[in-house]
This record gives sequence, C-alpha cells and structure tokens, in this order.
Amino acid sequence: MQRRSKTLLSAALPPSLRILGYLLCCIFVSGCTATKFLKEGETFYAGADIQLKPQGKIDGQRELSKALETLVLPAPNGTILGMRPAVWFYYSAGIVEKKKGFRNFAKNKLGKTPVLLTDATPTETAKVLEGQLNNDGYFKSKVSFEVKTKRKKSEVIYTVILERPYRIRSINYIFLDTMHASKLNEIKTTSLLKENQRYSLELLSAEQQRIQEVVENEGYYYFDDRYLLFKADTTIGKRMVELDLTIEPGIPDRARRIYHVREIYVFPNYTLSNDSLATTGDTTVVDGFKYIDNQNNFRPTIITNAINLKPDSIYKRVNHEYTLSHLMGLNTFKYVNIKYRGNRSDSSGLWAYIYLTPQLKKSLRFMTDVVSKSNNFVGPGMEFTFTNRNIFRGAEMFQFKLNGSYEWQVRNKQTTNLNALEIGVEASLSVPRFITPFNIQYNAAKYLPQTQIKAGYSFQQRLQYFRLNSSNINAGYTWRESTLKTHQLLPIDLTFVQSTKTSKEFDDLLNANPTLKNSFQNQFILGSSYSYTFNTQLSDDIDQKYNIKNVKRSDYYFNGKVDVSGNIANAIQSTKFTEEQKPYLLFNVPYSQYVRTQLDGRYYHQFDKHNKIATRVLAGVGYAYGNAENMPYIKQFSVGGSSSLRAFPARSVGPGTFNFLDTDSILFIDQRADIKLEGNVEYRFDIIKVMKGALFFDAGNIWLIKEDSLRTGGQFNKSKFLQEIAVGTGFGLRFDFNFFVLRFDLAFPLRKPYREEKNRWAIDEINFGNKNWRRENLILNIAIGYPF
Repeated sequence: MQRRSKTLLSAALPPSLRILGYLLCCIFVSGCTATKFLKEGETFYAGADIQLKPQGKIDGQRELSKALETLVLPAPNGTILGMRPAVWFYYSAGIVEKKKGFRNFAKNKLGKTPVLLTDATPTETAKVLEGQLNNDGYFKSKVSFEVKTKRKKSEVIYTVILERPYRIRSINYIFLDTMHASKLNEIKTTSLLKENQRYSLELLSAEQQRIQEVVENEGYYYFDDRYLLFKADTTIGKRMVELDLTIEPGIPDRARRIYHVREIYVFPNYTLSNDSLATTGDTTVVDGFKYIDNQNNFRPTIITNAINLKPDSIYKRVNHEYTLSHLMGLNTFKYVNIKYRGNRSDSSGLWAYIYLTPQLKKSLRFMTDVVSKSNNFVGPGMEFTFTNRNIFRGAEMFQFKLNGSYEWQVRNKQTTNLNALEIGVEASLSVPRFITPFNIQYNAAKYLPQTQIKAGYSFQQRLQYFRLNSSNINAGYTWRESTLKTHQLLPIDLTFVQSTKTSKEFDDLLNANPTLKNSFQNQFILGSSYSYTFNTQLSDDIDQKYNIKNVKRSDYYFNGKVDVSGNIANAIQSTKFTEEQKPYLLFNVPYSQYVRTQLDGRYYHQFDKHNKIATRVLAGVGYAYGNAENMPYIKQFSVGGSSSLRAFPARSVGPGTFNFLDTDSILFIDQRADIKLEGNVEYRFDIIKVMKGALFFDAGNIWLIKEDSLRTGGQFNKSKFLQEIAVGTGFGLRFDFNFFVLRFDLAFPLRKPYREEKNRWAIDEINFGNKNWRRENLILNIAIGYPF
C-alpha cells in the first residue's frame, strides 16, 4: 500500500554553508528582540499573572484561575528564547503599499502586530474579572492590579481577593399557569441545577435554554427562554441562594399557544439567484407533503422520507432539528433552510416551507504529485476522480477513481535499478439509507445511515521481480449512534490476490522462505468486519449545547475493529472434505481463514490554546488457522514511517529483533507480522501564526506468532517483547492552514531492537556534527496532516 510524501535526509551541509548558517543565526538572535523599534515610553505587553488570595477554604481554585485567564485580553506576542520574531518581521517590513510581494508576505504572513502595554487596558480588565466572579457566585470578591516593567516589557499582576462562593439551597419551579404542568416533572428531574451547587449565572441561562427546548417540543413554537425569570434570594444566610423560576408576567398570548404544522412545502431546486422560478412548478402530493419541482432531479420520496416534520402534527423542535440533519446528511444539498409562516384564519397553525439548494451534481478532479517514500522510492503519481452526487435520482453518491504512479528506488545498497509501477481503479456507491432484505426504520435518529458498495482492482508491479494483482468488492453500512459514536459493518468484504510474472530471483526467494511464500500465494479473502469509533472531539454534549463555557482540557478517541475471514466457507466445506484435503479450494484457489483485531486509543490534553499533548496506543493481533497457515500479506501489521515510528523507514522495523538489512532479502519487501504494539507521545505548541512545532517520542515493534527460521528473533515472547521495542524521537514543524496541514518531522532512533541486547540503546552515539551519523540515522518525513 502506497505511503506518500516521505523522504530520507542524508546529505550533510558543507563547512562553508554551516559557517554561513551560524552567522545568520547570530544576526537573527541579536535582531529579533524587536525592542529597538519601540518609541520612548513604549513597552511590550508580556502577559498577565492572576494571583488568588482566598478568604477561607475554597475548592477549584486552579480551574477558576484558568477560566479567568481566558478573559484577559489581548494575548501577548509569542516569544522564542526571549525574542519576538513575528514582531521583528512586522517592523522590518515597514510600510507595505503593494498587496503582493515579499514585504507583504513578511509583514502579514510571517509578521504579527506588536502588542504593547497600552493595548492591555488593565483597569477595564480588572472590572471584567470582577464581574465574572460575581456571575460565578463569588459575590463581593475584588480585583486589583499592578504593572511590573523590566527591559522594555511589562507584565500585569491581577490580585483577586476571593470570597467563598454562594451555593444553591433549593430550586422552586413556580409556573403562573398550567400550560407546562404536564412537563413539570421532567423539567425538574433533568435540571442542570442541583442543590448545593455553586451559583452560576451561566448555568441559569443554560437551564432557561434547556426548558425552552422541552417546552418547544410540546408545540409552543413561539415560546422563548427570555420569558423565563429566575429570582435569587441571597438573604437566607450561610452563603446560600434560593432560586424561584417563574414565567415573565408580560408573556404574549402566542407564546402560550400550542401550534400544529398544517402543511409542508418542499422546494428541492431552490436558488437565491432564481428565486421565483425555483418556487414554481408542478406540485405533487407525496405522503401529505406538497412537493414542488420544475426539474424532476430527485425521486420525491427520497426527500420526504428524510423529513421528520409531518403534516397535521404538533410542532416539535426536535423534528425540526432532525429534518435539517437528515437533509444535509443526503450529501447532495449545499444549503437547507426551513421557514414557518402563520395564517390569520388559523391562530394555531404553521405552514412550513423547506428550501433545498443542490450542490453541483457532477465534478471532475485531477491531481498530480511527486511521491517520495522513506524506503527510498521516488517518482510521479496521479489521481483522477469523477463524482456524481445524484446518479439514480435518489441522492446516491457515485465515485470513480483512477490512480497510478511510477517509482524507482535510489540509494539502495543491495539492489540497483529497482522500479515499481502501481495502477488502481475503484468504483464506489454511497446510498443515504439502509438497503437490507428487511425494512429498518431510521427516521427517529439524528443522523442518516449509509449503505456503501465498492469494487476495485489494482496491480503493483516490481518490474524486475513480480506483479501483484488485487481485486476487491465490499458492501456494508455506516451509521452514527450519536455524535460521539460511529459504527461500520461490512458483512461482505471479498478480496482476490494473485501473484504473476515472477522472476527466477523472486521465485528462489519464495522457495527459500515458506512463510513469505504462503503470504504471497494466490488466495481469496472471504472477509467480514465490524468497527466501532468513539471520539469526544466531535462532542455536542450538554455543556456545548447550552453554551456552558467550561474549559475543556481533555479529549479521547477510540477505534476497535474486528476482521474475520473464511469461517463460513470452511464450515460448509468441512462437511464434505477431510482434514487431509486441506487447504480447501474455491474456484481452484485456496482461501484465507483468520481472525484479526486492532485497537487504536488516543488521549489529547490541552494545557492552553497554544500548548497541547497528544498520545496514542496501537495494538493489533492477527491469527491464521484452519484453512491457512499464515495471515495474508496485505492483512499483516507493520511499523515505521511518517505516521508511525518516524525514526525508521516505512515498514522496516522488526519483526522482533530481526534485521532484514543483514540478510540477502530484497529490500523492497516490507516487514510485516501478526502482532503489533506501538505508542506515540507528541507535545504540540504554536510558534508564529500558521507555523506550529512538535516534540515527539515513538516506540513499538511487530512480532510473529509462529516461528520463522528465516527471520530469527521475530517470534513473540511475553518475557522479552518489552526489550525488543524500537524507540525514536525528533522535532517537527507544521504549517497549519486550517484546510491543509503540511508536516515536516525530523527524527532519529534512540533504540534499535535488532542489535545485541546490551547494545540496543543508541543515545550515547548521538552526534549531529558527524555526517556519517546523520546519514545513517536522521530521517525527514514530509506528509500531509497530523500523524494522529
């Protein structure tokens, strides 16, 4: 499988260039402080420090301090070793009159406007902090400030006299009429407010929004949270608050009335530029919907089945939100808008108008690139993609992809003139609903399911050795249980792998290595798989839903996948054939039988908006049995490369202590095995604007379940595997343009598992000034996107 945009750094700089680099660094260090550009009396704003002085025992001071820090504006300019390179670029560029050119780039892209003490406005900031403390229940707390200036930079110290917070003693839901009496119990039991909870104006507002949603789901379309009024009594003593929730006395009559959706009009070809034409045309009544279409691009039931709003039904806000989610989930509309109108003759009726603006139906995309891999393959590549977003008038997305690349291997000590040609073609169809032998109702869910069918063919030809053909067809379903949880089930995942046009040298290699020969043999993979993903980075939890501004520090990601193959076929054939007749054949070709599982867990911790730590643990096991002696080559695990162990070339580590560089094996054969364990830690930080940095630490290896005499040291041993872990570290630069991330990671190994056990750590050998060490150890990975 191709991995793009990676290369091996080995060239050492000549002495003249190194001397020039040192001089440039000296000039850069001396000039980038930018203090020489300041006028008399000006100082840089170096940030703020909030010092809490609690008046008694108060819990949660650290979280409070972090929350107050978010209110202190502006943020100071970023510094590197005390310098402000972005400010230096800004000042040095001077006045820029042209919108293009290097000076404009230096000032507006590399540079950043200097932040001075006068921009900090500490008096106003102290008032803001004091107001926030009162909103959070720390009544009567006071904030003062002091400015400390040293060497043209000023820091503001905010001192908070922090009083003990007031807490909620009770919440009384007092409604002035009976219009919400049926939901009163639900409102109480699901309240965001709890007894003995710290008073928070933000939580009160969130509770008002939540109650509005509950009431709107009962048909009160015009009800608004501003009609809800909290009365707080702080005079009851012991720093307690009694809350009474009432309805505003001046609430209008329409907010007290239950509304019904009388009729629903659907306009599937609406555009702002052609408004009058888009809202006229033949009207078709479909399941009670008034469907108005002058182009007949969609089958009407495809759209009406995705609408949760129903004619002649009570208005519910949840049906409105699910309708928006479903229609956007069809992936064929650019905009979806729902408007409601009343009628003077019907005081409790609503007429819904759903305006749908389609995306461009057909598109072509052609992309070319230069492939550079860390196993020393380089060469051009291309990809052609045709997309039809509504191929059968049912919002189905059809894609046809054609890709290819031609590569040659450079700087290879063991082989010469090694070339590779890869060509692949794939057709896929994604349907926004379940296609099953039995009917599955999914209208009540927030997200539409997807039925996906793919068929593809690819071949990879090593011109001097072999051609590997692979044909695949799979069909299955993807659905989201919630915003955080995603499931994918592929009951059909069939692959046929065939090796052809093998050279004598390659045949000799396979004959000498039975394990490798079994992996490369022609075979069917009759697979099925299930995958589960949990990702809190996509959270729309209750805090986010009701705009509660809690400082979110941690996120989690987990993906678990189980892949099985050949069990059904083997169960059927075992009733007809004996064990001695194995391997059983399908169309005169053996098929694989295995079980494979892989776990991917990640944890992200945000220290502040500029600093973050990301961690990942990967573990996988594949076991062949029954009709197969070994896992298929394409289903085995590997480590190394730009998104794995970055200090080692792609798929070059292991298995175990095995070192393929010391053998006569062909260098392009990736090292793969049955067991994988990998861990990564990465500290990410901002440098200037789009440029971000990272320090990372990678560790891992792969192992065989069964012993392979030609890959000694590759078998998993539970008492030794920790001593066989490969370790690497390095530094990365990332240019994050939001829609596109270009990543450079420079890494080197700290531990090489293929060495003798007492000599595996390579820390003492690190010598950046030695060109031979750099040639053998430094690897530059160039990739798109973050590694995890």
